[in-house]
Amino acid sequence: MLRAFERGLVAANRFVIAGLLAVMAVLVVGNVVLRYLFGTSLSWVEELTRYMMIWTAWLGAGLAFRSGTHVAVEVFQDALPAAGRRLLRQAILALAMLFMAVIVWLGIRYAVFAWRQHSPVLGLPLGMVYLAVPTGALLVLLHLLLAARRVVAGEAEPVAGTAPAVE
Repeated sequence: MLRAFERGLVAANRFVIAGLLAVMAVLVVGNVVLRYLFGTSLSWVEELTRYMMIWTAWLGAGLAFRSGTHVAVEVFQDALPAAGRRLLRQAILALAMLFMAVIVWLGIRYAVFAWRQHSPVLGLPLGMVYLAVPTGALLVLLHLLLAARRVVAGEAEPVAGTAPAVE
């Protein structure tokens, strides 16, 4: 059941990110064509693509953690014996979960506060943009919880820079 949820979460996350990237590419290329061929451009494209890029980065953070492509410094843990490495990795996993939970909480509060402000060109509530932070942090937290479940079940050892694949 959890594996199916995890596969669905990853697939949906990838689909949304791919869609955002495709729309951004079309908008930017279209605006370049308009600018150089017709001497005009759409003023809202730059603002919208900037906001879409913010969402793409935060939505991709969970996938980066999951696939092990996030930044990791492994020098200290590699110097430890196997039992020490395992304990350190579990502690890091717990601290990362706590940190992401705080980011979710504070990010929601900030997005609600920013909802009264609007973007200059599109007039969008900036809270919509700022919601990318708690949404992305929540996705990272979900991936951390799924990784922790695998560790507790003895299915995988958390390794910095790598994550067990569930395809």
